[in-house]
Amino acid sequence: MASIGQLIKIGRINKSLSQEDVASKLKVTKNYISLVENNKKDPSINFLKKISKLLDIPVILLIWEKIDLPKGKTESEKKILSQLENMIENAQKIFADESFKTKR
Repeated sequence: MASIGQLIKIGRINKSLSQEDVASKLKVTKNYISLVENNKKDPSINFLKKISKLLDIPVILLIWEKIDLPKGKTESEKKILSQLENMIENAQKIFADESFKTKR
């Protein structure tokens, strides 16, 4: 699965925005954007909602890592969690593929 930082970087590049551009629009520092993109800073849900809107990234793709789902006690619950994880992974791949197609 792609990390939050990877998805943000892909979205930023797809929009032809620099880290400075994103920082300015979201009223944070360029250093903060760099730390988030390099997975060295754990962004807040509020930040993820704002950057999702700015970069047109479905927020569920960004917040998925922050959702604390129970691992499941029964086989049925485990199967549902696995299916959700697969759906998110596929959605992230589609987002990344479409973003890179746009830039070519």
